[in-house]
Amino acid sequence: MTELASVSAQVSATVPRPLGSELSTTQPLDQQAVSECLNWLSFHRVWGKLNEAVLQALSHALQLLPVAPEAEIYREGQTAIGLYLVKWGSVEIYHASSVGRLHIRYHSAGDLLGYIPLVEASTQAKYQASAIALTTSEIWFLRQADFEYLLQTFPEMQSLINQLLAQDLIQFVRRISQEQVRIQGLQAYIRPVPLEEPLIHYSKASQKLARQIESATSDLAPIVFQAAPGTGKTFLAGYIHRYSGLRHRPFAEIDCAQLPRDEAGVTQSDQLFGRGEDRPGVIELLERGTLLIENAQLLSSRDRDRLIRYVQTGTFTRNHDDPNGDIPLPAQSSHPIPVEAWVRLIFARPTKLALPDRPFHVIKLFNLTQRKEDIPYFAQYFLQQFCQELRRPPLTLDQTDLRRLIGYPYPGNLSELASILKRATLMTPVGQPTISEQVLWSVQSEKNAFRLDLLDQLPWLRQVLLSQWWPERVWLLMMAIFVPVTVIGLIGPQSRDSSLTLNLFWAWWWPFYLLLFAFVGRLWCAVCPFMITGEWVRKLSLWIWPRKLQPWPLKWLNRWGGWVLFAGFVTIYLWEHLWDLPHTAYLSAWLLITIAAGAVIGSLIYERRLWCRYLCPIGGMNGMFAKLSMVEVRSTQQVCGSQCSTFGCYKGSGATPVTFAQALPTEGQATSGCPLYSHPAQLQDNRDCVLCMTCLKACPHRSVQVNLRFPASDLLENHQKSWAEAALLLLLFGGVFMHHDHQILSWLGYPHLPVDAAHLWIGIPIVAMLLSIPGVLTYLAHAIARLIDQEMPDYLSVVYAYLPFALAANLAHYIPAAITEAGQILPVAARTLGYSGAGLPTLTWSLDVAHFLQGVTLLSAWAFSVYPLLRITQRPWLSNLPHLCLMAGLTVLCFYLLI
Repeated sequence: MTELASVSAQVSATVPRPLGSELSTTQPLDQQAVSECLNWLSFHRVWGKLNEAVLQALSHALQLLPVAPEAEIYREGQTAIGLYLVKWGSVEIYHASSVGRLHIRYHSAGDLLGYIPLVEASTQAKYQASAIALTTSEIWFLRQADFEYLLQTFPEMQSLINQLLAQDLIQFVRRISQEQVRIQGLQAYIRPVPLEEPLIHYSKASQKLARQIESATSDLAPIVFQAAPGTGKTFLAGYIHRYSGLRHRPFAEIDCAQLPRDEAGVTQSDQLFGRGEDRPGVIELLERGTLLIENAQLLSSRDRDRLIRYVQTGTFTRNHDDPNGDIPLPAQSSHPIPVEAWVRLIFARPTKLALPDRPFHVIKLFNLTQRKEDIPYFAQYFLQQFCQELRRPPLTLDQTDLRRLIGYPYPGNLSELASILKRATLMTPVGQPTISEQVLWSVQSEKNAFRLDLLDQLPWLRQVLLSQWWPERVWLLMMAIFVPVTVIGLIGPQSRDSSLTLNLFWAWWWPFYLLLFAFVGRLWCAVCPFMITGEWVRKLSLWIWPRKLQPWPLKWLNRWGGWVLFAGFVTIYLWEHLWDLPHTAYLSAWLLITIAAGAVIGSLIYERRLWCRYLCPIGGMNGMFAKLSMVEVRSTQQVCGSQCSTFGCYKGSGATPVTFAQALPTEGQATSGCPLYSHPAQLQDNRDCVLCMTCLKACPHRSVQVNLRFPASDLLENHQKSWAEAALLLLLFGGVFMHHDHQILSWLGYPHLPVDAAHLWIGIPIVAMLLSIPGVLTYLAHAIARLIDQEMPDYLSVVYAYLPFALAANLAHYIPAAITEAGQILPVAARTLGYSGAGLPTLTWSLDVAHFLQGVTLLSAWAFSVYPLLRITQRPWLSNLPHLCLMAGLTVLCFYLLI
């Protein structure tokens, strides 16, 4: 005993140091502890068989080793230096495998472990498996030298060790042989587990998801993923597995949509549950681990019940064949033996799944369109991953391409984004640091279909629109023309051939202004002198009398504003026609002053440009005709919603730092917000955008777009209709008939009826009748169309198809003035100032040219009205025949009136 005592005193120097920080150092046993150990060994079912002398020697040799949960006691391949005896607690013995830990057996109080290599009598013997504490435990350690001394001294101990050795070797060999079958069977289902990959969660939706994922890692309850294809189910299931208590076990996935089907179309579940004794399924092969089951709803109801029963009990039954064929019998048939497993199931399916009588996690995986804020980070992650795989320098995305990625709807979710960027990485030439736009050809959202961002195609245009030239410095030029022309109209010559006011207003402004609508929409409103006057007067008044301007009465304006501007245009038409404004300079000037006065009054009372958006008759016409424009200002809604926090384009803000590469110094400017209170991401059509580019100047993310598109796109994409606007459309169309009243009255046999200010009681009814002609005709045509086809859309929707015709007819009316008078502006300006104007150059064409252009305009209007009509109604040609005939008839009528 003296030699044994001296050896045991050195145990603390030779005991294995902890493999992790969880293990504590050994504690030598004092006399009381030796006595307790002896007493414990005496009453143990195995060690109690030894005699008193052996137990005394063993008690003095043991050293106590406290062990924390999840601490490794020894590791496979480590040189053995002793054996371990579990005092209390639970220990697992496992073997390292290519598919995860292979469980060999559990050890509890009184079990011996780690002794097999010591029996080999080799100083370099290694442990053939690993041992890990599953709970807080206390383990006695016996050094190899002490163990060998005890075996030599006490032969009865050798006999006991041999018995234990035989049992453990049989168990170890059996499990190792099973592992070959297990590895081969699981090879098709094992999935890699995320190691360093981050869980991207910047959007609100993904932050909620991250909280649910964290909760799911805290226990081993079943999980139900409610998920669409491509939402990252495999990654998230692996992530949960990685950070759960099963992280050292295998992680597998099986898709029931890929399972074979029998002749009746029933999904076969052999791969899941196994068949017979020699064909284990994936659940049985996993033994312990995590299994992701996709599309479990495709299984038969019997198989789904078996899965739910497994979740509830931890056991399942294999498929069994009947004696006469291959048909699997129900679980109750043939007295099948239940198979026990400790596999955590994660179900992934498009809809919810209820697991009765068992707590489980339900996690909804959001579509990528619901996680737009995460797309830049996903893009960066995928690009970094693919560049590493291809061993090429990192690639970047410029702001335009990133905006396209954010704006795309991604039917395939994350999988589609990854495939897009992988293809882009492969197609981008080596040495080029930025993904080229051409390789992102598939990224095109439905909303931006057939649209071309002019700011990307024409870089100089962005610079111009961001500069002080647009529109503030253009205002100076406009006012330098507007103020003198208005004054000249009041005090200068009044005849058309001698008044610069009449020439500019009726021969220049009206025809070219109407022509602009087809190309640039409400561009005129950005430099409108009426609005400029209101803005300047407001600034002056606020400097003199600082105050808070009133907010817009939106409820009233949304209900009645359209009708107010309609009434305003009716008044303008009556004033123009009955008092002959096109040939009376001072009245034309007073019309300009009246509209400017409305802008001034609105600007002095209300914030921003209430007059321009809701009450200006000219603005109402501009907004309506702007729907036909080939140009629009929009923004990428997803960029605005995911990256913007200032909303300076809408409500105004100070200068905003711009962080993306190659940004211009003029981006992210301080602005007072959109003058019409319109957010570019919420624009449905061009009606509420004046192209002032305030949003472009304020945006620090390059979300704003100036798109080239198909004409009349606003009428075909989520169009917002209103009766007031439709009434204005028909009024403007009726204005063409009003302008040619004498010709129409002659056709009707009343050529001498007076239609002027001196005969208002006759003139007003006649003008009203002429203005109402388009409304009456279109309503009758629609009534007939509804008789033919009861599914024809309502009149308010269909009447917008006449908008191109209304614009073209008005333009055709003013073309002769533009062709024959506009080019005489220099002589007219000279005569306005009292000179003869003789000898000054002119640029005019004959009336034949005007008639030709009028004919082309009218025929174009008819052609461009047919397409919106068919798109709006979505009905066959025959159902639209009344409207088609009316359009043809109106074309002929306008030819007779105008040409």
